[in-house]
Amino acid sequence: MSLKQINFPIKLNFFKKLFLLTIGIVFLTIITSFIFNSFFLDKFYIYRKKQSIIEIRNNIVKLMDNKDELKNYIYFAEDNFGVKIDLNLRPHMNSTKKIYNSLKINDSTFKIGEIDGTSGVMFIRYYEKLNNGYMLSIRSSMAVIAKHIHDIFIFNIFTAFFSLFIGGLLVSLFSKKINKNIMYLKNSAKKIAKLEYPDKISLNSGDELEELATSLNEMSKELAFAIENLKLFVSNASHELKTPISVLCLYSQALARDTVPIDKRKEYYKTMLDKSLEMRSLTESLLTLSKINSPDYKILSQEIDISSLIEISLEQFDYIEFEKNINVVTNISTSYILGDYNLLKIAINNLVQNMLKYSPEDSTVDISLKNNLLIFKNLTTKTITKNFNELFEPFQRGENALNENVEGSGLGLSLVKRILELHNLHFTLDIKNNYFIFKILIKKTD
Repeated sequence: MSLKQINFPIKLNFFKKLFLLTIGIVFLTIITSFIFNSFFLDKFYIYRKKQSIIEIRNNIVKLMDNKDELKNYIYFAEDNFGVKIDLNLRPHMNSTKKIYNSLKINDSTFKIGEIDGTSGVMFIRYYEKLNNGYMLSIRSSMAVIAKHIHDIFIFNIFTAFFSLFIGGLLVSLFSKKINKNIMYLKNSAKKIAKLEYPDKISLNSGDELEELATSLNEMSKELAFAIENLKLFVSNASHELKTPISVLCLYSQALARDTVPIDKRKEYYKTMLDKSLEMRSLTESLLTLSKINSPDYKILSQEIDISSLIEISLEQFDYIEFEKNINVVTNISTSYILGDYNLLKIAINNLVQNMLKYSPEDSTVDISLKNNLLIFKNLTTKTITKNFNELFEPFQRGENALNENVEGSGLGLSLVKRILELHNLHFTLDIKNNYFIFKILIKKTD
């Protein structure tokens, strides 16, 4: 059985985890302190004592030529460092004679143990045979360390209980506050998941949780806006499809019941064909718009002749040009760019078709390429009062299209915008003196 298959029955929330973690750290620190005190405190004490004795020895050697200063220093060292110093030409005790006899000139040694073997008091002793014939002995009692180890042990016990109490109290207060903020963010996220968008998600914690709250708040607003746009998009798409479907149903029923006069049937068939083509165009536009709005959509780049694309598009919609007697003026030289041929063809077709559809009869439209700017310019019959940016939203149409019942779904400019954005082509829309001017900054290939 793998670890992933094990189902642990106990689940700990953030507060309990933080509490146990902090208490564990405090407890580990205390245990570590006890271990170091038990095994290394006496060794460290002896090491420090030896260093102190060596320092006293060095000072004595420096003052050997000045008897008065040497005598004063010995009194000072014995009072302040808790040592006993013997400096003689001959050792007083037989036990020290053996130690000195084993030493050479300037040779030294440390001894740790009882002086007489019966007192039970441990000493650290230093012996050295100086080059001037003197025997130097420095000893210090180790009874202090034994007493201090006991006191340190008792002190550590009180410190442990105090640290555990204070640590537990602080962690409890701190983790409760954090847990409260986390629960607030959790509940807000649940509301967003249920498409219930909180008015404002905010925290004043000054940490990453505050940044997370800000991100959640922005996500909530963006998601609410996206869902609202999606509802509007579906509603508009349904509305656009409803009319041609109703016409198709009505006309097909009339033809099926054989209630349509023979001289009217051709007209009925033509209307049904027009509505079918309208529906096909709308669904194709919807599918294209959905596809290119996908985050993982990638364009297929190739070298494209812009002038050729425009010529093909003008030929495709020349019936509008002839019906409305529109004069098309082009000033475009051969120019190549890198891009997706099919997408750029859709964009150019929409721009050309819009120029011709929304231009008044007997007017002139201009298409030119100057200084890397591809410009589409046509006269409009009505002044557009809408914000230009709204015209790029799906199913948004200008007043001239609505008032004059010009056919269209309002998806053209939204498709153009998305396609140009995919190609990183900068574009602008402007209306001056009733002229609709659309400019695209072309990036030519080398």
